[in-house]
Amino acid sequence: MEENESIIQIKDITKKYNLYAKPQDRFREAAGIRRRNLHKDFYALNHISFDVKRGETVGIIGTNGSGKSTLLKIITGILKPSEGKVTVNGKVSALLELGAGFNQEYTGIENIYLNGRMMGYTKKEMESRMEEIIEFADIGEFISQPVKTYSSGMFARLAFAVAINVEPDILIVDEALSVGDLFFQNKCFRKFEDLKKKNVTILFVSHDISSIRQMCSRVLWIEKGVQKIFSQANLVCDMYMDEKRMTMNQNAIKSDSKNKIAVEKIEQRKKYPLIKNINDRFGSNKVKIISAFFTNAENQIETTLTVDQYYQAHVAFEVYEDMKSLIVGFVLENNKGLPLFDINNYINQQETIDAEAGNTVEIVYSFKMPRILKDVYLVSAAVAQGTQESHEILTWLHGIMELEVVNMGYNSSYIEIPANIKVFSNDSRNIELY
Repeated sequence: MEENESIIQIKDITKKYNLYAKPQDRFREAAGIRRRNLHKDFYALNHISFDVKRGETVGIIGTNGSGKSTLLKIITGILKPSEGKVTVNGKVSALLELGAGFNQEYTGIENIYLNGRMMGYTKKEMESRMEEIIEFADIGEFISQPVKTYSSGMFARLAFAVAINVEPDILIVDEALSVGDLFFQNKCFRKFEDLKKKNVTILFVSHDISSIRQMCSRVLWIEKGVQKIFSQANLVCDMYMDEKRMTMNQNAIKSDSKNKIAVEKIEQRKKYPLIKNINDRFGSNKVKIISAFFTNAENQIETTLTVDQYYQAHVAFEVYEDMKSLIVGFVLENNKGLPLFDINNYINQQETIDAEAGNTVEIVYSFKMPRILKDVYLVSAAVAQGTQESHEILTWLHGIMELEVVNMGYNSSYIEIPANIKVFSNDSRNIELY
């Protein structure tokens, strides 16, 4: 199979269940005691279609009960679709439910052999992988104890260690990472990167959108069994978070902050640079962001910023009705959607802005550029109403401009922390460890 060919093809998949009000209705309907149907149709999945390329990492997102796990079980062959066609070209290693396929009475080592056999590996093949699996699981002497004595974290470690160390063509992971501790999660993500370099295809289900952004090239979003979109990761994640924010707005209790920033009135004509890349899927009829830009110490517009230098960030917005307690800010993100830093008037000063209808308000943030990794970043801007703890988002503009950051340092991490350094020396015989 060529690299750009599909290793997984899902065509018009539907999974339907019959729901009965009473257990006995199932028998009555099957026996034909009553001519009418006694069930209601429930569609766990309804006409889902997408494909996955070899070596690609695809995310699957959606709220609980959307059918994500059902879809994975169909791909792995645990469930059969009611309609549609599934094509999988490769050996699959799936981690759908922690401990699934484990015998509670067997030891960790015995379960490694058992899981290997279930995936089609011989005992000799599993022996060659045993040391690597045990080392990755890192559960010490418990590896020789029955798994019924394991904590959920130990289950996660052992199950992951088996699933990702058997060199599958396709690795399927369903929310299992949430069980492991932070150190183990970090180890798993590093292993994922190794697998991606080896051209392993990964299907990754998670509610952690930042992880989805970082790991995945494309994302499938399903809600209540219906496919909403399958497209590039940043686009789908932005749309998903927009809907989350709208849901939050419906439940938001707006608090009126009593601490206000004084608004300086000016009576002069002013020009603002137009936002060229505007993707406003989350807007408002109350306010509209019309401009966002950065200037240097000489008040010249800059799109290249150097660390440790001072700049001003400007966000200008029109107000269509009298508004109280506005929070305005921006966020700098990398190309995977990871936020490096953000600034808004509430976070920085615990103050909000009141604005009058018919005015254009410009908020200016003076700041020293932090020592972040040299790269090209995306700027997003937003206006909300309330306080940081309780607010309604009025508008959120994604990726309105690119900003290049220049850092002449070593650039070995996303953030460099300036530090004063001292060195001490002592006779080792004076040292005591505790």
